[in-house]
Amino acid sequence: MSNLVAEIAEKIQLLSAEEKHALIRMLIQDIDGPDEDADEAWRNEVVRRVKAIRNGEAAIRALQEWQE
Repeated sequence: MSNLVAEIAEKIQLLSAEEKHALIRMLIQDIDGPDEDADEAWRNEVVRRVKAIRNGEAAIRALQEWQE
């Protein structure tokens, strides 16, 4: 581990849990970049679930799971 990484790791220990979470999110986004496919996938999933609720499929499935 380089001296810079060791120094950063030491300073991270001084952060609050909330600050560590923010740092992790920032680092992951920096490495991976924005995930536009995930945003579209979530939008599609929301639409699918709303349709299932409107068609009564979600309620039926929930009732079936509860009865098991």
